Amino acid sequence: MSGPFGDKPIPRPLLIGAGVMLALVITLVGVAKVSGYKLGVAPADAVAIDSRDVIFVDQADGGVLVLEAGSRAPIDVLSPGTYGFVRGAMRALAREHRGLERGADAPFRLTAWNDGRVTLDDLTTKARIELKAYGPTNAEAFSRLLTVGKPAS
Repeated sequence: MSGPFGDKPIPRPLLIGAGVMLALVITLVGVAKVSGYKLGVAPADAVAIDSRDVIFVDQADGGVLVLEAGSRAPIDVLSPGTYGFVRGAMRALAREHRGLERGADAPFRLTAWNDGRVTLDDLTTKARIELKAYGPTNAEAFSRLLTVGKPAS
């Protein structure tokens, strides 16, 4: 029976590299365990510095109307061909709402945190999306909705 190396033994540098990689993984897991770091979990001391409840409504022309959840006052219109990530994310979340028999009136909460994160909470399903995970440009597309249409303070 012969393996990928035929009758030759596994090359020593390959074995050493695999051993070093395994040691590194074990060390990183140990450090994370001791330090209490949890991947994807918001720091307990993070404080919301701004938030806004919004409703997204699809328009016949392919755009998306963004409304203030309480007053239903228009905040912005995302024209067709612009803000593709925002429109795509909202359509995906809207599909979940249809299954729950919640329509266009289901609000979402955009929140900016003091540690620089921006999150989008689905107030119907309680799902939270960390927008920085999709890159700074996409996070900024959502964060601008926190301030657009608000009076300067």
